[in-house]
Amino acid sequence: MINMSNGSYEILDIKIKNTSDAIRGKDIYYKCNLCQTIIPSTPKDDAGCSCGNIGIDRDLIRLFVKDYSNFIILRKIG
Repeated sequence: MINMSNGSYEILDIKIKNTSDAIRGKDIYYKCNLCQTIIPSTPKDDAGCSCGNIGIDRDLIRLFVKDYSNFIILRKIG
């Protein structure tokens, strides 16, 4: 479990090798292990981490990941 100031998260997956394998949902978040940014998997607008490793194009509903070894899928639990 990961505790942050905006809630607690459980790690769901750290071994994704393709963006099509990444689950999405209201309580699902993506964490970049390089810059420690956590972004929602279903953002209202385009979103991305501060170092550019993870990005989501909201219009195309497309996830981009540069370094999968630093991509973590989380579920918000608190």
